[in-house]
Amino acid sequence: MTKFWKITNTIVLGLLILICGLGTFYKHISFGLGLGDMFGYLVLYLGTLIHLILTLISRKKGSLRHTFLTLTFLTFTILIVLNATIWRGHEYKWNGSIFYLPCPTEITIDNQEIQKEELITMCTMDYYSEFSGNWNGQFVTITKGDIKVPEELEEFIQRPITKVEIEPDIREIYDDNEIRKEFKFKKDTLRQNMNYEFAGEIRAIRNEIPVIEVRIK
Repeated sequence: MTKFWKITNTIVLGLLILICGLGTFYKHISFGLGLGDMFGYLVLYLGTLIHLILTLISRKKGSLRHTFLTLTFLTFTILIVLNATIWRGHEYKWNGSIFYLPCPTEITIDNQEIQKEELITMCTMDYYSEFSGNWNGQFVTITKGDIKVPEELEEFIQRPITKVEIEPDIREIYDDNEIRKEFKFKKDTLRQNMNYEFAGEIRAIRNEIPVIEVRIK
């Protein structure tokens, strides 16, 4: 029985060390507390260090000591995982991503065989595209410029990108405690077979074609 609890305790310790390693050197975990995350990391590191020290000095102890260590730090590990995921604070609410994802952006994928929301890192202006194109009433055929696409979306897009769908750039305006959406332009105001200059960012992929939220330059 002592051997069982020793092995179980070692597994729990290994999980804590893995969480520390992934959260420090791979991708950051977040407790959703903003600057308060530093306190969360301090608790995680101290808890792991204490567990390591107690495990080392308890190598020759009986099953009772290892049972106590296992149950105590298994509870600690579960609380850490919960606070880093579904119990995450309001500064960075749980969004299905285990690790902290800076500038989280949901991109709608609506291809023939794939319909889903892809959560990626896409900070403002990182993938800002400027291009010219001819409007045919449904698509813009690109005549000049390039469409910048995050690497995570490449598998969903057909290359080369010769045409894109466009959506008007939308601003949300707070007016009398209500949110009012203001469109930069409306697509039905564009003249067909006329070249326009656009600038904007990808917001969706439909039938392997990028959908860009744009403004007219």
